[in-house]
Amino acid sequence: MPFIDILIFAVIAIFLIFRLRSILGTKEGFEKSENRTPTESTKDNVIDFKGKSSDTVSESLNGSGIQELGKLDPTFKEDEFLSGAKAAFPLILNSFSDGDLGSLRRFVGFDLYEEFSNAIHQRDAAGEKLKIEIEKINDIQLLDAEVSNGIASVTVKFNSVQTRLLTDANDIEIEDDSMSNESVDDIWVFERDIKSKDPNWKLVETGTTELD
Repeated sequence: MPFIDILIFAVIAIFLIFRLRSILGTKEGFEKSENRTPTESTKDNVIDFKGKSSDTVSESLNGSGIQELGKLDPTFKEDEFLSGAKAAFPLILNSFSDGDLGSLRRFVGFDLYEEFSNAIHQRDAAGEKLKIEIEKINDIQLLDAEVSNGIASVTVKFNSVQTRLLTDANDIEIEDDSMSNESVDDIWVFERDIKSKDPNWKLVETGTTELD
């Protein structure tokens, strides 16, 4: 009889243990559930935070005008920029006339580089030669500036006296594409990512107007 009583109590004890486990759960299972909830909450918070941060950056890096550019990019100094643009002006024109694609790649943006490269290849294929001389730079003006999503663009007008000589495969001057000691207005647009540590600007657009 005592053996049967012990067996009965053992069965009851096992039943109570399983019953409690089904109600309360195991310690391991509870810890997994506890860890999972904060992880999901943290993930949601990170996504929301990034979204707000991105919007804030986008709004803060947009503006129009030279003064706005100065506010958004404290490193921008108008005098220094114009001095650099004045130095780059003959370098870019001479690199184009000489067919120096290596130098052009450093000075101009990708799309404009492709245009210059195509023009140089066409000129070489036709046997033509171009020579550009900047006789004098009379004036440089910073016309406008704009910042869009962190990309700053500055429009500059160069007034210079130029001589351009284009010759064909027989070294005969092509008069329609040549000029001598003429005053020219060049309108150039430079760009730079103000979020980048690279301080260099690149030429992305050109336009030329000959003055009477």
